[in-house]
Amino acid sequence: MSFELERIEELCRERGWSHYHLAVEMETSPNNIGNLFRRTTTPSIPTIRRICDVMGITMAQFYSTDGIQVTLSEHQKRILDLFDHLDQAGKLRAEAYMEGLSAKDPARD
Repeated sequence: MSFELERIEELCRERGWSHYHLAVEMETSPNNIGNLFRRTTTPSIPTIRRICDVMGITMAQFYSTDGIQVTLSEHQKRILDLFDHLDQAGKLRAEAYMEGLSAKDPARD
């Protein structure tokens, strides 16, 4: 099995996701995800990018093997944990909400 498939498995395990759940998050057929693992070939970059998007990670985080992690406060970890459990629509709403909160308000400057 390729590094990429092993990494996808690892990320799914961390989130408690099945291949079916991954397919639902990606808005694709479960057969497409099953085929990735049956063929045991390296997934394409667009597929990996889409997996990263639904898992809320970057490509760099996907390929990170050195164990270096950004140090997060407990509060930051809690926020990320909550975010990871949202569906794709919820993630988009949360991101938009946070962007609105962080937007500079000229009246406050």
